[in-house]
Amino acid sequence: MKEEHGVTLAILAIYIIVFSVVIALLASLSNYIYGNLDNISDSAIDLTEFNKFNMYFIEDVKTNKEAIVSTDRDENNNLVYQVAFADGDIYSYNQGDDSIYKNNQKIASDILTFEAEKLERNEKSYIKVYISVGTKDNASYTKSVDYVLKYW
Repeated sequence: MKEEHGVTLAILAIYIIVFSVVIALLASLSNYIYGNLDNISDSAIDLTEFNKFNMYFIEDVKTNKEAIVSTDRDENNNLVYQVAFADGDIYSYNQGDDSIYKNNQKIASDILTFEAEKLERNEKSYIKVYISVGTKDNASYTKSVDYVLKYW
């Protein structure tokens, strides 16, 4: 009797199981990678928003000797921070808007938290800014910076 070589039912079942496991692993890995792409792109955008604010704010801090920092509430009871410099530039943050404005022009968005206070140390005036940037209550970048006003 001749021996026939071919694929038996047992080997076919093993092939199907192995390929199913491999496809499931690839699908899981693909889902993990594509699921985290949103976090990567958001953090880069958030850092850009902080850099835009920082660029404008440093320019005004280095050219002004005086600034007034005030906190108020708007008609919706949202907290409003304002930093007014001696040359007339005003930075404002409305908690309900999540944006920072310089003289009514939006310079940064997706700002979750912004707090400012004026400090005096060693005959120098500082503006301490605490800023948290992110989307949907998920802060991806948080920073506290002391800006020294012009003192010479």
